[in-house]
Amino acid sequence: MELDKAWLLALDLSTQQGVLVLDGPGGTFHREIAGDSRVSHLFPEAGEIMSNARIGPGDIGLIGVGRGPGSFTGVRVAVTAAKIVAAVLDIPLVAPDTLMVTAAGTEEAEKPVFAALDARRGEVYYALYRMEDGYPAAITEPCVAPPRAAAASLSSWMDMEGTGVIGVGDGIEAYPDVWPEGMEALGRSGPGPAGLTQMCRLSGERGELCDPVMLVPLYLRRPDASVRYGSKRGDPC
Repeated sequence: MELDKAWLLALDLSTQQGVLVLDGPGGTFHREIAGDSRVSHLFPEAGEIMSNARIGPGDIGLIGVGRGPGSFTGVRVAVTAAKIVAAVLDIPLVAPDTLMVTAAGTEEAEKPVFAALDARRGEVYYALYRMEDGYPAAITEPCVAPPRAAAASLSSWMDMEGTGVIGVGDGIEAYPDVWPEGMEALGRSGPGPAGLTQMCRLSGERGELCDPVMLVPLYLRRPDASVRYGSKRGDPC
């Protein structure tokens, strides 16, 4: 079956409000999964939305996952689950990064989109994209930094290019006073079902398929536990 006509099962658990989507010929179904329920609720919720769509695991033709950055536990659980499903069902796997998912679906495509997610510890994950037929093409790659440093980098780029940007993500909301003038905040907090579906479909159409064995999460920094307990280990990815 062609990927654009196949049933898609996609998930992103990078933020406190995770999202699970089932999209296909029978419609689109989605569930929100709270941060403290990532492990216990993921597969029961997936089973429920498949039941609502009247399909079984064998009907899934494409699996998608937001590979981070975000919560270390959420990203690890989501990527691991997607890799297992892809391997067991022998179906294609796509894995857009979560900042791309957050940027996807922005209506005012004539302006670049700045996606920022609250990374805790006084930092944000961020990246800047130019929308090309609905696809967020990276102007700057995903980074993690204190919000004022991220804002300074964005301001420098805006001054150089002489253009405004659209701002999305809960990192914008968490630090409302640091962002430069000329950024229009849309108030979208993070990855949602529409953006996740759009990015996974576009990734499939563009042939951006992942090997389940080789796929690794995008963490950008050490997990909170390593910092809290003084681990000397390097970045987990």
